Amino acid sequence: MTRIFLWPLIIAGLSLAGLIFALVYDDARECLANAAIAIPVLVAIFYYWFKPWWMQRESRFR
Repeated sequence: MTRIFLWPLIIAGLSLAGLIFALVYDDARECLANAAIAIPVLVAIFYYWFKPWWMQRESRFR
């Protein structure tokens, strides 16, 4: 179970921390909040556009 849920929980925790920082602080830490909020978007872009080598499957029907 840890292999499945570890990274989504880490990303969710960072996003939640970013949202809280964005609501509470209004100084240089807001840049940190924006970076933390952008993490899920960046991960989705990475997996959609770059398709890491461990996710690429060979076609069985050649």
